[in-house]
Amino acid sequence: MRLALFDLDDTLLDGDCSALWNDWMVERDWIAAPGDFLASTQRMNDAYHAGRLRLEEYLALTLSPLAGRHLEEVAREVEAFVAARVVPRLFAQGRELIARHRQQGDLPMLISASSRHLVAPVAVALGIQEVIAVEPALDGQRFTGATTGVLSYRGGKVARLEAWLAEQGVAASHLSFYSDSQNDLPLLNRVDRPVAVNPDPVLAEVARYEGWERLDWRDGSGLHGLSMMAISE
Repeated sequence: MRLALFDLDDTLLDGDCSALWNDWMVERDWIAAPGDFLASTQRMNDAYHAGRLRLEEYLALTLSPLAGRHLEEVAREVEAFVAARVVPRLFAQGRELIARHRQQGDLPMLISASSRHLVAPVAVALGIQEVIAVEPALDGQRFTGATTGVLSYRGGKVARLEAWLAEQGVAASHLSFYSDSQNDLPLLNRVDRPVAVNPDPVLAEVARYEGWERLDWRDGSGLHGLSMMAISE
């Protein structure tokens, strides 16, 4: 099996789906103290980009508005959110790259540190079936506000990918991974072909030093001469 792994936030998406969702929840009056909530999430977002976020704390805060809500209620709201706020911000170059991987016979996968209730609908919009994301805990058909299992964050992405491969009963003959973030260095160092996409300063420097491929899409450029041969290696 050949896999093309894609981070979501700031990689395929121009922005962070969780941050956009936080704003959406505020607009929908799902947040009791919106000023404090947004200030806290912004501080945590800054910590993420500095490579020092405790994801458990961020998730405890941002999943708490879902506690007690039914799966169907949240799914309806997320569907509207994705259509309005996420799909217009998906990089066209990302869609093109996913299509090129499919032409090569690779299986695309989204692997994200955001929650599945957000990531899975975005995957549908991108035509991607395989998703690894943070798993929100449920009590029957209702969210608890907690998570379950290994968080797909930093080294957790490696662990979750290896668990997924074991569940499928297959070995990966080739792994490509596209990411923007220094937080994804554990997985970038694990794969056969790491690619920095819209990289943060730390990842940009690592990519330069290691000689990794780099794609910059925010300037409106395309795949920068990325060839089918490079994808198939």
